[in-house]
Amino acid sequence: MPECRGPVLFLSLVLACAPAGAQPLVFNTEEWAPYNYMENGRVAGTSTDIVRLIAKNADIDYETVLGPWNRSYNTALNHPGNCVFSTVITDERKPLFKWVAPIERTRLVLFKLRGNSLTTTSLSDVKNMKIGSYKGSVEVEYLEARGLTVEEAPADYVNASKLKSGRIDLWATADTSVRQAREAGVEIEPALVFSENDLGLACNLATDDAIIAKLQAALDAINASGEADKIRQSKF
Repeated sequence: MPECRGPVLFLSLVLACAPAGAQPLVFNTEEWAPYNYMENGRVAGTSTDIVRLIAKNADIDYETVLGPWNRSYNTALNHPGNCVFSTVITDERKPLFKWVAPIERTRLVLFKLRGNSLTTTSLSDVKNMKIGSYKGSVEVEYLEARGLTVEEAPADYVNASKLKSGRIDLWATADTSVRQAREAGVEIEPALVFSENDLGLACNLATDDAIIAKLQAALDAINASGEADKIRQSKF
């Protein structure tokens, strides 16, 4: 099962790395540590390791593309032969893809600057506050569906500095962003956990059911054996 080793960012380059005559699936992803990210010229992360393992065990050829989330998501949504991970599973997204899940689980959180005296018990408490997230994110989908206005940055990491400078009051993101904020020199703490969701590999609806079944069976096997949990724990 060949895999392009360089930081391949465009579909045409990825397909060029495939062996002649092969038509591998394309697994699109984004920079979202610790789940998926570029390290030493190769896509790494706990979700990446799980996806790589189940594809190997299912004997499915694939290539990995890392790029902005909005492009990765829409490529999988609109182009046969493409999937996207790590995709937060929501009721709105379920009918849009064929799923292989659960790969991971995440909590969606409204973060505030550490020491901020804000207290909240529900989303209704923050309707008049400036909330930041990023373009195409599940956080934006979830909050806007519930009547909140969200300021969308081009990438999630931008929101750490926006929160620190006071341009936003709250940062809507995954619980793992604490690490990202710390690396940016911004201390944050939860104001409200507003959703808990599984993450999955979301594949275009034209994907062969037999391929989805093989990938799901491989994931079920490593979930049952505990092998997937060992990979997940490595992020802590």
